[in-house]
Amino acid sequence: MAELVRQSEIDFRTLRAHIRAELERLPQVSVGHLLEAYPAEQGLGSVVGYVALGARHGELTPGSEQVRWIGGDGQQRRDVRQRSLT
Repeated sequence: MAELVRQSEIDFRTLRAHIRAELERLPQVSVGHLLEAYPAEQGLGSVVGYVALGARHGELTPGSEQVRWIGGDGQQRRDVRQRSLT
């Protein structure tokens, strides 16, 4: 049961901790960088969470990047993102 709840709720606390840890090392990070440093434990939920946090607290930077993650079914996924977190 706990696993089903975990899959349905985005773990913003962990995502924020990942962002803070990377921003202590670097002046700016992107969603793609975060997904490379911290694989998407919640699949698309992690991606959506990083994008939501970026939209709320980050700044839009020129250009775009392709982000990759492994879905809950074990398949590799990808999308194009334009947000950076600074």
